[in-house]
Amino acid sequence: MSESITNLCRVMAPPHPLWILELYSGIGGMHTAARESGLPFEIVGTYELNPTALEVYRHNFPGTNKPRNIMGLTVEELTNLNPSVIMMSPPCQPFTRQGLKRDVEDARTSSFLHLLGLLEEVLRPPDMILLENVAGFETSLARDRLVSLLKTRNYVWQEFLLSPTQLGVPNSRLRYYMLAKQKPATFCFTLSDKVQEEFPLCLCVKVEDSVTSKTGSCHRCTRPLLNSLHTLLHKFHSDRHPGSLHAVTSYTQVLPSLSHYLSLTDNLEPYLLKDKILNKYHMLLDIVDRESQRSCCFTKGYAHYVEGTGSVIQHNTTVNMAETYSKVQLLAADDSHRLELLRELQLRYFTPEEVTKLMCFPDWYDLPQSITNKQKYKVLGNSVNVLVVTSLLLMLAEN
Repeated sequence: MSESITNLCRVMAPPHPLWILELYSGIGGMHTAARESGLPFEIVGTYELNPTALEVYRHNFPGTNKPRNIMGLTVEELTNLNPSVIMMSPPCQPFTRQGLKRDVEDARTSSFLHLLGLLEEVLRPPDMILLENVAGFETSLARDRLVSLLKTRNYVWQEFLLSPTQLGVPNSRLRYYMLAKQKPATFCFTLSDKVQEEFPLCLCVKVEDSVTSKTGSCHRCTRPLLNSLHTLLHKFHSDRHPGSLHAVTSYTQVLPSLSHYLSLTDNLEPYLLKDKILNKYHMLLDIVDRESQRSCCFTKGYAHYVEGTGSVIQHNTTVNMAETYSKVQLLAADDSHRLELLRELQLRYFTPEEVTKLMCFPDWYDLPQSITNKQKYKVLGNSVNVLVVTSLLLMLAEN
């Protein structure tokens, strides 16, 4: 790291630790993001009921996270916890495109509505809120009730639809995010009533000679500069994709191959697609290989359902996939040679560890061997992209 970048990394820490209340804590994606941010923080409470998620959480954060139901949280308890930040990812099923979109009528939204009631009553609400959910939440009644609360409790906020691909990660995971601060606090970027689909801060790779001192903005992209965000992204790409920053001017232009994320070289059998999947669903698969620079969002149904749950890998790249599919299309459905051709591709699922890496969990984070692969895929599909959330937390906590 050059001297100028080293100077860039010296960021003033907040005067007091962030007291974080982590709701719908899952496998600890928000907790992981807080740790990766470098900000001083303390988790004052976690709320989660899923036993598998709790097991993964405790594996990575020993001595923490007992089962707690948000419906049991009271105004008195919230007052005693006194969080300065609430980080949460409420249940997404009421808002997903695959679901019934019952919104606030869905029983799984009841805990979120209960929380809004508490935030309306509590004497001192949190200074900051970070919320993640699926794309579609922005048009929901639940979102409208949240915004109504924010207006009542004197917050400023910004909504986003963002994907890790915008930070140079080869995995699509478009999600809704909201950042909110209680006045008189403000953000260093201009707020908009519209849901923003880009990061509002400078994402230029080289900033040491591009900062306009009078405004604190980058003269290349004209966006505000947040030193801690540049430090985070520089370190992430230098560690994960060595050499990837030399030929680009923005982190949005980084296009690493999946080879940086893949680790399975042998013992393919547990991850190879079964014959019945190959035969029936081969035209629905999103297929990538180790040199691909993209992959589709992994959902909790990955390796169980086929369509729209995530990409699969062509492990044997000595076979031309396009030629193989052309041959397959000419054969009858009951022709045994068709299945033989498809088997040659060695199509396999990403391992849970590879999915974890694509969701930007750090190397120190791992999944316990005591749970099954199906359980791992399910809890990962319900989790967050750590790099995106860490970036947003830095944006939220800046002074």
